[in-house]
Amino acid sequence: MIALEVSSAAGHGYGGVPGTIRNLVGGLLRLDPDTRYDLCYRLSRWRKGELWRPDAPNVRFRVLQDPLNALVLRGDRLLHSMGVWLPKTPRIPKLVTVHDLNAVRNVAWVSERWHERRSGRIRRAIARADHVVTYSEFTAAEVREEYGLPANRVHPVPLGVDAKAFRAPSAEEIARVRARHGDYALGIGLWTPRKNFARLVEAVARVPKLRLVLVGRPSDGESEVRAAVVRHGLRERFEHLRDVAHEDLTALLGAARVYVVPSLYEGFGLTVLEAMACGAPVVCSTAASLPEVAGDAALAVDATNVDALAAAIARVLEDPALARDLRERGAKRVSELSWDAAARRMRALYRDVAGV
Repeated sequence: MIALEVSSAAGHGYGGVPGTIRNLVGGLLRLDPDTRYDLCYRLSRWRKGELWRPDAPNVRFRVLQDPLNALVLRGDRLLHSMGVWLPKTPRIPKLVTVHDLNAVRNVAWVSERWHERRSGRIRRAIARADHVVTYSEFTAAEVREEYGLPANRVHPVPLGVDAKAFRAPSAEEIARVRARHGDYALGIGLWTPRKNFARLVEAVARVPKLRLVLVGRPSDGESEVRAAVVRHGLRERFEHLRDVAHEDLTALLGAARVYVVPSLYEGFGLTVLEAMACGAPVVCSTAASLPEVAGDAALAVDATNVDALAAAIARVLEDPALARDLRERGAKRVSELSWDAAARRMRALYRDVAGV
């Protein structure tokens, strides 16, 4: 019997941390039907409602509150917190997932308040944990270095992509999307400085006739992006889409001439795989975990170099053979990284840690 703390899966939306937890736990429930899983919520999260409640026969739902957890989780052999909150009790092996250390290490990109708050949460959770799970070798190395942990306590488990939810659109869908948006490069994500969208704006401005579509919520990097659009004369070739339904998002990905991830820091970079699953050729940054995720299936460049970024985008547009090769390599990469594969790795870790 295994307990999983899934408070961060509450709420709505397919992507981000909630979607990651739902997909990973969903894989565990499918692949391991003979094990009972207690899906646990913090009391504060339980009171808010909108809980994620998968319909599976091997699931029970529990509320965690120190010091009562030994009773609540009686019989469980392991507790894995999939966010950054880990209770003190019960006295069983504990794991915590660290999604990334952006708020800890990249103080120029976050507020002082968020840096202090998030850093404290991660530090306390790691202090209580017997093992730490990350989603990439990159983040695992950062965790080992930042907290002085030995390699046998930090375990990278790469994420996956749902090839049914993210699929290549039909030729008719592609034609429909391009009739509306034209020939475009696509970027997805919160408009924060680490996403590096201002440089993407400048890079696309150097590629004649190409449009740029950015999907995501504006944040503390919005003014920089808006200023770059004006400064580089891209207003007539720029489009911002804030809220996009999942079906429309997959069509946007598949119809993009190139999907670009210019980010300067990612704990995993799941949209790289999602774009590949939808049939988009990918250009991505060489920073952080992105080369690890993309493998040889993307054109990787130093995204702090606008000339290099613009040249990579232009190469994909001007060389149909390269674009086709990237699509084919992307499909192969997607087949290697699935949610079932991630769940199998996680399940093997549970056996190693607790013998269950």
